[in-house]
Amino acid sequence: MIQNRKTLLLPILALCLLACQALSPARADRIWWDGSRDTETAPPGKLLSDNAGYWGERIVTGVEYSYDLAPDNPADPNRRLLDGVPAGDWNVPVGAANRPLVITFDFKRACTFGEVDISTRSQKAAFKIEAADALAGTWRTVLERTRDQALDKMFHRLPLPAKTPGRYLRLTVNAIEPKIGNYLTYLEEVVVWGDAEITEKNPEAIAPVAPTPVITGVAFPSIPGIARTTFSDAEFGQWKWNLGAAAKLPAVWSQLPTWGSITDRPLLPSPKAAAQPVQITMARNETENAALALTNTNMVNPGAGAVALSAFRPVGGKAANASKVTGSLRVAGAINSRHHGVVIGPLFEADNKPGASLLRRYLTNTEGIKDFPRLRLAPAGSAVLWLSVSATGAAPGVYQAQLSFSGAGGAKSSLPVRVQVLDVTLPDPFVYLNTWDHTTGMFPFTYSDRQAREVAHKQSIGMSVWHHLPTPGSDAALARKNDKARNRRGKQMYHISVLPYTYINEGFNNRLKPENLTDKDKAAIADHVRSVVRQTQALGLNYNDWYAELWDEPGRGNAQLFGVLARIVKQADPKINIYMNPIFWEGNAPAPDELIASMLSPYYREVVNVSVPIDILRRGFPKIQPLFDAPRLVKATYRVSTHGDKNERVPVNYQAQAWDAFARGENGWGFYSYYRPVGDAWNDFDGDYPDYIMVYPGPRGPIPTRTSESVRQGGEDYRLLTLLKQQGRTAELASLLKAYAGGEASEKLRLRALRIAAMPTITAPKKAPRQGHSRSH
Repeated sequence: MIQNRKTLLLPILALCLLACQALSPARADRIWWDGSRDTETAPPGKLLSDNAGYWGERIVTGVEYSYDLAPDNPADPNRRLLDGVPAGDWNVPVGAANRPLVITFDFKRACTFGEVDISTRSQKAAFKIEAADALAGTWRTVLERTRDQALDKMFHRLPLPAKTPGRYLRLTVNAIEPKIGNYLTYLEEVVVWGDAEITEKNPEAIAPVAPTPVITGVAFPSIPGIARTTFSDAEFGQWKWNLGAAAKLPAVWSQLPTWGSITDRPLLPSPKAAAQPVQITMARNETENAALALTNTNMVNPGAGAVALSAFRPVGGKAANASKVTGSLRVAGAINSRHHGVVIGPLFEADNKPGASLLRRYLTNTEGIKDFPRLRLAPAGSAVLWLSVSATGAAPGVYQAQLSFSGAGGAKSSLPVRVQVLDVTLPDPFVYLNTWDHTTGMFPFTYSDRQAREVAHKQSIGMSVWHHLPTPGSDAALARKNDKARNRRGKQMYHISVLPYTYINEGFNNRLKPENLTDKDKAAIADHVRSVVRQTQALGLNYNDWYAELWDEPGRGNAQLFGVLARIVKQADPKINIYMNPIFWEGNAPAPDELIASMLSPYYREVVNVSVPIDILRRGFPKIQPLFDAPRLVKATYRVSTHGDKNERVPVNYQAQAWDAFARGENGWGFYSYYRPVGDAWNDFDGDYPDYIMVYPGPRGPIPTRTSESVRQGGEDYRLLTLLKQQGRTAELASLLKAYAGGEASEKLRLRALRIAAMPTITAPKKAPRQGHSRSH
């Protein structure tokens, strides 16, 4: 795992996601990166300066910039002014001593400039902005502000006179003021907004992450950029002939594997599959998903039209409350990955897509989906869509909705969606789900509802651990508030460091030996621990609401020290719960079983209350299994996975984590990571290794994937198994777990079938419920 602080979270019902989706852009203020806010919802133009981290509309101008005299205090080695990092350490700004900074930006095309935003730690500085059509032409001063006129702040928004034309902008920043001893001018970031000319001779500088594939001969891809989906004109002709009457429709619907590979073949459904309604069976309080294809029946002309999902209504129903069964429709983007080529990835809602220029940079099927819910199906091409159906206390019964695609001339292709809600209510046990992550974001501004969307999405798919205390305004505090509003006390946990930083650093890096600890060290640790406890008490937390991390992933070099320090923490306050996620990785494999057992046995049962070993230590290491299986507050296992988990068969692995946890008697699991990009989250190739992500950042909030949705599915599977246990269905449960254990790893796709097979056995409880996995307070 990457050395980095981690973040965690837990389950709420699908209602959280629905509430999150209902947040309207019109009701959200705009919050700039420095905390300033306004009531505008539209940006001040399209982004022209190609700053990293902005997911709205931009024109990729190919902007370049140069200095009249290069900065040297510090220098600018890698386009720091456009890197999307407006504040930070010495690696963020450029600077010059005893002189101003003068920068010329070349936008490579005719522009209309609307606003220039500047971040400078110099704060009070003089600004001058000039525009020109040619470098050797006349420079026109469009804005000038003296140092005395400047506000004393880091971020300066500078609207320009209406319709300021030019190809070039020259910016002068001068913070020199000898009277007050200021001899340095700094500049962190420059953001330019407006509009720009795009022509056939001078197109946008897209630089696509996935190069446009070269197709030889007469061939058609179902999904552009994915060669596996390609077929010939003869194959298409035969397919259309076999469709019969359905060939007259503008497009045909078909169902795809929800969790398995989608693009390992052409998306040309059989006549039977093309006519098959979507059938979903679900409990009264969960979310189910279906992957769908919409395929153009014309190989000459594109098929343009809008897709829609009607409201659900009871079939022959009486008083069934159909409003408690709701659906949503997303469209899938095809994105390039480092290890698996172009795959189905992000699942877009209509109001949360990056700007079209960015979609062209990152996706191979942009032209077909950029205006979703309107689609443009290429000749013989397809779109992949994702249907989610949520029941929130729905009455048992059958509900139906209609999917439709309205093509040219009013022609319509429809697909029924039938949902059977069983008389089953899944319980809400405590489940520890840790993903060591961040939330997504956007620069230079976000909307005021973004935090609510981020937290609601993570909770809705089951994440329950947060890597900070629930202090006012934090993500953790909002998660806690959501739980209180739904009477779910104790479903979140807070992952807190309790050692002074010196001991975390020395311990993690194997630089401190137990025998070198002094009484002064022990006193400093105890004082710090007690101060952390006081903070938790001030926030009204119980001891079982949070736990103490010493450092990440202990191994051979620091496991002994870990035990010694854990006992010091326990001596300071015996009620503190200690967390450990042992890894013992050495070279390309874990250390020997005997060595790990010898290092952990002296203290693991006694002091570790939250046990989260890496998954490989749970297989083939018999001597340490009793340590991990011992009763404690949290028993879980984690994987380091999402950097390589971008192929289309991966989602079943995250469902499997839930089944494995239940089978081992654990009450949680984890993986690294929900969102930990190593560079641009949309570009899997710009870092030393792939991004550790399962969601993508959008202009309004997180954009899910089939993988992130499978985490939700795994959590619901765990709740279903818990229900069987509570109802005393010992035989049925044992049969399910035996069938699961008997499957090959590659056959874990049948988890969905197992889950559906289980549901009818719980419609009539045999015994009174009894307590399942829980954690006490």
